[in-house]
Amino acid sequence: MSLLKVRDLSVTFDTLQGPFKAIEGIDLDMEELDTLAIVGESGCGKSVLGHATMRLLDDIAVVRGSVIYRGREVYAMSQKELLEMRGKAISLVPQSPSASFNPVIRIGKQITELIEKAGVAHGREAEERALSYLDYVGFSDPHAIFDSYPHRMSGGMCERALIAMSTSTEPDLIIADEPTKGLDALSRKNILDMLQRMTAGSSLIMITHDLKAAAMCKRVAVMYSGEIVEIGPTRVVLEHPAHQYTRGLIDAQPSKGMKPIPGRHNISHKSEGCRFRNRCELVQSECVRHPLLREIEEGHMVRCHYA
Repeated sequence: MSLLKVRDLSVTFDTLQGPFKAIEGIDLDMEELDTLAIVGESGCGKSVLGHATMRLLDDIAVVRGSVIYRGREVYAMSQKELLEMRGKAISLVPQSPSASFNPVIRIGKQITELIEKAGVAHGREAEERALSYLDYVGFSDPHAIFDSYPHRMSGGMCERALIAMSTSTEPDLIIADEPTKGLDALSRKNILDMLQRMTAGSSLIMITHDLKAAAMCKRVAVMYSGEIVEIGPTRVVLEHPAHQYTRGLIDAQPSKGMKPIPGRHNISHKSEGCRFRNRCELVQSECVRHPLLREIEEGHMVRCHYA
């Protein structure tokens, strides 16, 4: 049985310009101790996919499709079942770490409350667990961080504290949304080392713009304009990309000379045919027909007629 199975997942937001389909037709499978990076430009739907997986968009979007966790349909769960799943079974490390904590409650109390709500430990035992996880993520004085308020901590410190909180319940799956965003090179390295160590016993979905960060995962999924255009083993996808968009992302990295991808990112998602064709240097007549995500070798899939 898969740990997580996503099938034909679509999310539509109601906007002043009309319905906006942020993601469409997403299929994903996560096994035990699997690690998957989801990469792509801003606006491609990466974070929406992460939030929809945890059913966090009920009040603001129309979600269609299926998310099955350990054989149970997440979108058929009661609110009580959802609360039991979130944090304990599936945990989220959100973007903007400084804004993710309640500014008027001490860090330790917030971590302790999550541990208690998940039923992992209570009272003094929960506090000790919170302190131990603050120690695990590298704080030299966990007690000082435990008693500190979020606004007294840097972005990197808040990110570490979020990772401590998210892993303190030992969830099956951790979804880390842009964990290195806005951090300097040293903080970024520390956070990635920490995530790798802290998720040794969990599955991980890392949402990121950073291809170097993505390289720590076993697999990578590339998203463009609300859909997956390539997915496969990380080394295969990053060293032998089959989709022109994946090649463009790699060539846009500083180490490759920061060559820009031609054209502009299409976020309307209303275009028929291949959504990348207006930016693709290899566009041909067949590209007016929407390509399916198909397997080109074992475990490696691409959404392109000519790959």
